[in-house]
Amino acid sequence: LEDIRREYLQDALSEDNLQDDPFKQFETWLEHAVASQLPDPTAMVVATVDETGQPSQRIVLLKHLDDNGFVFFTNTGSRKAQELKGNNKIS
Repeated sequence: LEDIRREYLQDALSEDNLQDDPFKQFETWLEHAVASQLPDPTAMVVATVDETGQPSQRIVLLKHLDDNGFVFFTNTGSRKAQELKGNNKIS
């Protein structure tokens, strides 16, 4: 595993290159991902915690983005939805 590595040489992340609005910055990154024909460019990881503080993560698909935040859909009966009802702070 130690030998599996690739270099990430293009488009280094620098504060000087960031937009002031984080949503506009994300839109720029998403446009680049779509233009690069990456598989599932709207896939993202959502992390929640249960009532005991145990974290869990899952992959969801971004469905909408605006000044209010990111929107993804989920089954209202799922564990993810139940955890969000108990604590709506997610990452």
